[in-house]
Amino acid sequence: MARPSYPRARRLAETVRRLVTEWLEQEHAADRLDGLLTITNVRVTPDLHHATVYYTVLGGGQEQTGTGAALAEATKRARTYVARHVRLRHAPTLEFVSDEVPGRGARIDQLLADIHRHEPGDDRSSSQEGTQR
Repeated sequence: MARPSYPRARRLAETVRRLVTEWLEQEHAADRLDGLLTITNVRVTPDLHHATVYYTVLGGGQEQTGTGAALAEATKRARTYVARHVRLRHAPTLEFVSDEVPGRGARIDQLLADIHRHEPGDDRSSSQEGTQR
């Protein structure tokens, strides 16, 4: 069994990312997909038979839902495009998954900003004022 960090799997993941991005540009030109879509990462299994394509969509819930449905419907077209450009006996199956990492990162940033707004000195000064009276 190949190691997860196998260089061939990493090279194929980068190639699939590039090819799916090219394919998406063509789909956007044909107005088949909604929303502004970004491919954030691609992971390929060590046996090179399956690729998980992570994406983000700029916009609200309606754009995200519509784009997810359109990608699920267009998976075969994307795999056909990748298969035409990759020199492998079997092109990897593609699975499009919404990437939640950017949303989680924004939430962490928001929580850190909230923590910094409530300075520790403010809590101590208000509790000390109550004891001095």
